[in-house]
Amino acid sequence: MFKSDANQILIDAHVHLHDASRAMSDLRQAFDNFSNLPIPANSAVIMLAERQGFDVFSSLSKQLRHTAEPESLWFERDNHEMLVLAGRQIISSEGLEILGLATKANIADGLPAEAIINQLQEQDALVVLPWGVGKWLGGRGKIVDTIIAKNVRGLSASNTDRTLFLGDNAGRPGFWPVAQFSSGLCVLPGSDPLPLQNSAEAVGRFGALIRAQLSMQTPASDLKQVLRNPLTAPQPFGKLSPILHFVRDQARLRLAHRTEMAAA
Repeated sequence: MFKSDANQILIDAHVHLHDASRAMSDLRQAFDNFSNLPIPANSAVIMLAERQGFDVFSSLSKQLRHTAEPESLWFERDNHEMLVLAGRQIISSEGLEILGLATKANIADGLPAEAIINQLQEQDALVVLPWGVGKWLGGRGKIVDTIIAKNVRGLSASNTDRTLFLGDNAGRPGFWPVAQFSSGLCVLPGSDPLPLQNSAEAVGRFGALIRAQLSMQTPASDLKQVLRNPLTAPQPFGKLSPILHFVRDQARLRLAHRTEMAAA
């Protein structure tokens, strides 16, 4: 629950809002989800990861309180604030997902993963390699391992800021371990709602807790500085997907994809 003296922040670091017309309703639901958690916190953060063709953040910018930054907005309710940050999900030429969080950078799909990561880092984004069903296996898994190994070597100095994060999500079933999460790179979890009806109800139920103070005018910059600090240890909250829910959602997702392809 939100408490003004808690000095702790709840973060959902992988959010898709698939319908701009429902975005405000989805934010209200996310705020309620955060506030109903049995974790004392004084604020919460929604980190958008919008796919090509989506720009819900621009729609929200007409309704939420602006800051001194183009990538951050404040949602206000019940005398508390929830930070909403812009961000993109980019698909590499290898078929990997890469998130550029807390940024307005707009990089096209289809570049090699390393090139996307480099461009996002040059534009001061928080760069995340998010886990996805089957996407870290086989040939793509080897690419992921190579990228991780390179960045782990770069963290050998204890005072080196983090430049790459890994992403867990609520859709991963509990029986599916991910060896890369033990690599030494920081893991930022998020709900990662699927493009299915009512999936946005999961936003705010899976993520991480950190200790930080965010200013009202430069909250994105403040948050990036805290998360990049190697001494910051995000504490995960929320539950992974039960096996039956995982199977159901994957079946619904594939059916929706087939329906979409048939209609095209």
